[in-house]
Amino acid sequence: MPQTAGRRCWGMLRSPRPQDRLRIVEPFGSFAGDCLRSQNPATILGSMSADTPLPTRPSASILEHENSRTSIRLVIDAHDPIGGLSVRSLLRYADLLLILAARDLAVRYRQAAVGIGWAILRPAASVAIFVILFTLLNRQPTTVGLPYAATALVGVLAWQLFATLVTDMSESLVRSRSILTKIYFPRVLIPLAATAVGLTDYVVALLPSIVVLQILGAQPGWAFLLLPFWVSGIVLAAVAAGVGLSGLNARYRDVGHLVPFLLQMGFFLCPVIYASESLIPDRWRWLYALNPLATLLDGLRWSLIGAPPPSLLATVAAGGLISSCLLFAWRLFHGMDRDLAERI
Repeated sequence: MPQTAGRRCWGMLRSPRPQDRLRIVEPFGSFAGDCLRSQNPATILGSMSADTPLPTRPSASILEHENSRTSIRLVIDAHDPIGGLSVRSLLRYADLLLILAARDLAVRYRQAAVGIGWAILRPAASVAIFVILFTLLNRQPTTVGLPYAATALVGVLAWQLFATLVTDMSESLVRSRSILTKIYFPRVLIPLAATAVGLTDYVVALLPSIVVLQILGAQPGWAFLLLPFWVSGIVLAAVAAGVGLSGLNARYRDVGHLVPFLLQMGFFLCPVIYASESLIPDRWRWLYALNPLATLLDGLRWSLIGAPPPSLLATVAAGGLISSCLLFAWRLFHGMDRDLAERI
C-alpha cells in the first residue's frame, strides 16, 4: 500500500466481509478503533504478502475477524506531528515516567552506605578544595563583600545539577536498550526519567546549603523568590542537551566519550568557581552573556547570596537560546526515534 503523509497502514486481509464485526484484542491506541468505526475494513487494509516485513513503529492493534477462520493483523503507524510526540500524548504516560524515575533512584543508591548523603558530601568536598586552592593563590574571585565560599557553593551546586542531568540523560537509552528492543513506549520518557536523580540530589543539597549561606552572611532579599525561575532554566538547558545527546549516543557511542570532556570544559568556561564580574572584563561581558548558563548562574547567586543581578537583556537572550535548543533537541530526538530500536 502506498504511504501517505497523514497515516500509513499495513495489513494482511483475505476474503473480507463487510458485515462481519472486528474485535480489538490488544489495543495500543484509540486510532485503530476510530478507523474501524468510521470506515469499511476493506478500504483501510491493503493486501500484502505474508513475507512482507511489518514496521516496528507504535500504535499497533491485533484484530480478530469474527465469524470467519481468517485472522487479521493490522499495524497502524501514525504520522508524528511536527516536533515529534505531542506533550498531550506524553502526559498519558505520566505513570510510566514516575516508575522509570523511581527505578533510576533505587538503582543509583542501592547498597550505598552513605546513600543520598553523597548529594551533600560531593559539593561540600569540592567547595573546600577550591577555597583552599584560591586561599593559597591569594586570590578571591568573588563579588566584593561576599565570602568566596558562598560564591563557590552556589556555583558548584548548580553545576552538579546540570552535569548530573546531562550525563544521566545522555547514557539513559544505552543503559535501557534491553527494554527498548522489547516493547514500545515513548522513548523520550527514558531520558526524561533520568532527571530524577539529579533533581533529588540538588534539592537534598540545597536545603542545608541555604543554612550555610546564611551563616556566611548572605543576604538575598526578595530576589530569593526568583530561585525556582533560575533553577528551572538550568534544568531546561540540561534537558535540551541531554535529550539530543541521548539520541546521538544511541547511534554513535563516541558521544559517550565526548560528553565528559565537554562538561569538563564547561566547568571552567561557566562562572562555576568564580563570579563573572570578578574576572570577565566589561568590554567582553556582552560576549560572555551569550552563554545562557553564565546568566543563570549569575541569577542564582543573586537569589541566594545577594550578588549583582544579570541584565534583563542577558536574561531574555538566555531564555531564547534555551527555548531554541530545547525545540531543536526535541525534533532531533524524534527524528532518530523512528529506527532507534533497530540501531541501538
